[in-house]
Amino acid sequence: MYSFAPLDHRVAIIDLGSNTARLMIAQYTADRVFKITDEVSRRVRLGEGAAAKNRLNPRSRSRAIDAVRMFKSFCDAQGIEHVIPVATAAVRDAEDGPALLEEIGHATGLSFRLLSGEEEAYYSSVGVMNSLGLYDGVMLDIGGGSAEIGLNRNGAFARGVTTLFGTVRTTETFFPGDKASPGQVKRLDHALDTCFSGIDWPKTKTKPRIAGVGGVVRALARIDRMERRYPLGLVHGYELKRGRLEKLIGRIAELPVSERARRIPGLQPDRADIILAGAMVVAGVMRNASAGRMVVSGQGLREGLFFDHALRSASRPGHIAELRRFTVLNLARLYGYEGAHTAHVARLSLSLFDQLHDVHGYGEREREYLWAAAMLHDIGTVIDYYDHHKHSAYIIVNAGLPGFNHREIVIIAYLCLNHRRGKPDFSRYHAMLKKGDLNLVYRLSALLRLSEYLDRSRSQAVDDVRLVVTDNEARLKLLSTSPDAARVELSEARQRIQLFEEYFGLKLDIVA
Repeated sequence: MYSFAPLDHRVAIIDLGSNTARLMIAQYTADRVFKITDEVSRRVRLGEGAAAKNRLNPRSRSRAIDAVRMFKSFCDAQGIEHVIPVATAAVRDAEDGPALLEEIGHATGLSFRLLSGEEEAYYSSVGVMNSLGLYDGVMLDIGGGSAEIGLNRNGAFARGVTTLFGTVRTTETFFPGDKASPGQVKRLDHALDTCFSGIDWPKTKTKPRIAGVGGVVRALARIDRMERRYPLGLVHGYELKRGRLEKLIGRIAELPVSERARRIPGLQPDRADIILAGAMVVAGVMRNASAGRMVVSGQGLREGLFFDHALRSASRPGHIAELRRFTVLNLARLYGYEGAHTAHVARLSLSLFDQLHDVHGYGEREREYLWAAAMLHDIGTVIDYYDHHKHSAYIIVNAGLPGFNHREIVIIAYLCLNHRRGKPDFSRYHAMLKKGDLNLVYRLSALLRLSEYLDRSRSQAVDDVRLVVTDNEARLKLLSTSPDAARVELSEARQRIQLFEEYFGLKLDIVA
């Protein structure tokens, strides 16, 4: 039977940021499954004008109080009792920041925790480690009032660095007018290099991995995706290359704020004034860390707070063990899967993969793709049985698989798409594949398809398989309690040998 994992707990995270206030709702069963179920945001611009006066703007204070009141009402309406509210740089740096939190507390009953810069870096790094698998590298989280840099080493947060280069603060300091001058751009670049050159960046033989967090990072990714006509809709896991970013900075710097949203596709109007400063901070970190690209993380501070709360009983509190395995099982549990059937299909698929190793020569990473597809191939039945192979692929490329890069997500979705019959069209994503990937996809699809039909009755009648390859032929022996027990599987599998024969170049004979 298809089963859906229960979500036993709900928690709300309120992040009162310098530019935006956000409410995130998550449901979970500890150490088994979780899902972000809602998010509400309000642009509050708490950091507006604070750099010069060291006090919060009255209008910003009012917007922040209204936003938190609304968030509290939202939680009350849904019956969410566990709320974790935090505030960051703008409140931390302002003289009247504590007074604002006290006023919010009187108005809502919420007691906000004021995070230090080190704590901001820590929680954002936890979010990145549990969603990108960045166990060694650099995390950059750009907010409105500050930019935090987290250094992860050997799967743990090593230390954090807080800088004052938040998007709102940096814009007000360096670009106060409608249009940036070449001198202002040069002055900011010099300030960034002065600051970032003093950081003890990771020393690696290859260029360090950098993950970017924050609204401005996601905004840059959206712009770049539109310019490239990138086929995958995911922002999380998107790679932003420094060369392209520097060209974009040049274009933005030539435009007045009033023209940016109209002239740059993908740029939201409410970020037009801060996008130049944000882009230059990102480029400055990449330049000083000698990184050619940055991976965008859709999960950061709020998710880090959630993981710290929900994974306290884990062997390493706050950390997901075996991220890639967990993320596949998490998706399967959320969308419903038949555990006995998918586990059996996975076992048969991997048995075929291992027995054919001398023929295909693939390694552990390709084996993992096959396992992931075997576990996820039927999740599309949550939409409908008919065309469920298409629905499964759709869910995967739109929900994503944290810990897998975009190419890998496409490969796994492609395998699920191919698990029934024919060669369904997936050409819109071919540009994301490397040379040899199509052959890999069809070879692994052939094994998944055979295994699916070797459990056609969903009774696990075929205990195992033995494959013998001689010259240009392969003989597949089905091992079961009796020849009659696997009658359905023998008949069905024999109808699904075409893909195997085409891509392995072997004539296949299946016997009981």
